[in-house]
Amino acid sequence: MVPPRYRGPSSARDRLSLARFQELPTLLAPLRYRREADFTSLRLGRAVLGYLSIVVAIITLAPFRFETVPAHGLSFVWTWSDLVLNVLMFTPFGFVYQLTRPRGVGTDWGRVALLGFALSGVIEVAQLFAPSRFTSLFDLGTNTAGALLGAWVFGRMSLRVRGDLAVHTLALELPLMGLVYLLIPLCWLVGFGSEGALRRLLVLVPGLVAGAILGTVHAAYIRPTAPRWWLAATSVGWSVVAFVPGARGDLSVIVPGAAVVLTVALWLDLRTVRAIASTGGDTVRRFELPTLQRVLPVYTVFLVLSALWPLDDVTGSWRGTLALALPEAPLTQAGVFRALEHVAAFTLVGYMGAEYHGREPRGGLGALARIVAWSVAASALLQMARGFQPNTGASLSLFLLTQVAAAFGHVLYALQREHVQALVRRRTVLEKFRQSSGVRPVASN
Repeated sequence: MVPPRYRGPSSARDRLSLARFQELPTLLAPLRYRREADFTSLRLGRAVLGYLSIVVAIITLAPFRFETVPAHGLSFVWTWSDLVLNVLMFTPFGFVYQLTRPRGVGTDWGRVALLGFALSGVIEVAQLFAPSRFTSLFDLGTNTAGALLGAWVFGRMSLRVRGDLAVHTLALELPLMGLVYLLIPLCWLVGFGSEGALRRLLVLVPGLVAGAILGTVHAAYIRPTAPRWWLAATSVGWSVVAFVPGARGDLSVIVPGAAVVLTVALWLDLRTVRAIASTGGDTVRRFELPTLQRVLPVYTVFLVLSALWPLDDVTGSWRGTLALALPEAPLTQAGVFRALEHVAAFTLVGYMGAEYHGREPRGGLGALARIVAWSVAASALLQMARGFQPNTGASLSLFLLTQVAAAFGHVLYALQREHVQALVRRRTVLEKFRQSSGVRPVASN
């Protein structure tokens, strides 16, 4: 008797079981590479989330005057500006958490909510002991909603950058994009540390840098999976998260800032597309180093203006202190924010220096020595100039903090680059294994 010919799975359950069986070699063979990429994402995520947590904690707890017993009870007063501020300042937490999760894993809404709830809960409990702050369950809920919103935004953006090319899949995790993420808390600090609308306009300079990077990355790595309107929406969305909290609803800062980011992003997108076309469509060409060379002078201008503002407030005598401020100049809440702004600015100095020298033929200890030399020289020159300002003076503590921040920026870049390299190695192994086993590619890898 001849056995009947097998005609394939007859039910949906059978087809699902067969599909899982066919993917089993793909999941098992490169296990070492999957684990490597998962570990690098975990280290990167902890570092970036820790940095964001410190910035938000300082913003919400400054000037750090606490009592030993609760200073007040729960507050049930809220405004629409509180809602917007709470949501936007926690949006990066959900976005970064999802960005640094293992590839191919869906959004874990429970963990995202727990992250936002836990961080907000710690801050709200600390505010119970701060007479100038108020603890609110409303803040707890809106902060958690902000983290969930960030995770949702990342999910929507990642759908647009999926593709067969690795440069499409890794576009959101490029080291160059790390600058875009780090510029957001810096813009917050500029706004909160400014006592007048004129100084708040300094955020236009970081906005110009962010727009240049977004436009270049979109043209070189994301098109044509995401059209130009996607770039426009991303630029406006970044502007809202970066400018609205620090501007405190000041449209004279928010609108020009968003216009700068959008205009620069679209202009450099067109320029980069034409550059690619002039090379015969050679998408292998790298754009990170030329983009860094383009934005470094602009960021240098911001660094000088941020450290020495107002430029006309100088004296003929030079003064310095070991503390963050001169003895006769009390450290106000705005002063704390400006000091942290200066420190956060050097986090980007370390990151950009590491990326710039990390792409040179000679790397290693030589590149690290050059980064340290540039950071020390830049901070020392700015402190020497600040010594002629009567309200700040030169600060040894601030100088040391900037060097710690620059070193941390270097570490962040190293973690970002290590993570991208692990993802590329994993993708290469997966593609080779699929080709040899005849399994069709899976988009999430």
